[in-house]
Amino acid sequence: MFAGDTKKPAADPDTIKVLDRALIIIEALKQSKQPLGVNELAKLCSINLSTTFRILKTLETHGWVFQLENTKYITGEKINFVTTSENQYMALKEVAFPIMFMYSMREGQAMNLMVRENIACVILQQSRTDRIVDYVPPIGTKLPLHASAGGKILLSELPLDNLEDYLSAIDFRALTKNTITHKFDFINELANVRKNGYALDMGESSEISCCISVPVRNGKNEIIAALSFSGIVDIRTEEKLLYYLPSLKAASAAISARIFSTRQAT
Repeated sequence: MFAGDTKKPAADPDTIKVLDRALIIIEALKQSKQPLGVNELAKLCSINLSTTFRILKTLETHGWVFQLENTKYITGEKINFVTTSENQYMALKEVAFPIMFMYSMREGQAMNLMVRENIACVILQQSRTDRIVDYVPPIGTKLPLHASAGGKILLSELPLDNLEDYLSAIDFRALTKNTITHKFDFINELANVRKNGYALDMGESSEISCCISVPVRNGKNEIIAALSFSGIVDIRTEEKLLYYLPSLKAASAAISARIFSTRQAT
């Protein structure tokens, strides 16, 4: 190239072809109503199997696709984890369980992973202990936002206008003598949650158990779920519940990192 020549070199046609195939794979995953394996994608997209595999691994490295525990793929956080809850929740359930199970066994307490659904929070994933009897409701149970540690976490960083809409819809019904039943008291409670980075349920949903919860965040530092040690029956003070806070934070960070941290290609 002569000095002063600003003409850009022609793009490598093989590079363009690979990009084209990658976009075809992403589009196939976006349109699919279920996770797809490498063989399924190769056949669906009419792309060589080994090429499909290499493209998927590259896309996974940069957050464009996500591989589930069953080795099948869904679109990743850079496409629609923020705007489409179905894929986000599927990935959360897959990633969270082994991490939750490890910490449940370590601390001897059940863990719940909760997400917001309208004016309730729902237990999305769970790890139990080997106790014959515990006080943890099953997966799929809806808990009141105002009387659960997870609910407080899920509301704690909402924009004021959005929060007002939720608070206006909540029935601040007393479940126990400790339940917060007044809107302004609950607003003060949420301010403490934002300040402290954790939330407590001190016998507010059940008189026989307590709970401590922390946020699970996405790649933009937004709260997408709440993680808690739940059904704790042998502790009645905040000071003693805080023993579990380091483990909760570590588990939450591990879940977020597994889904949302972009790994640089080597």
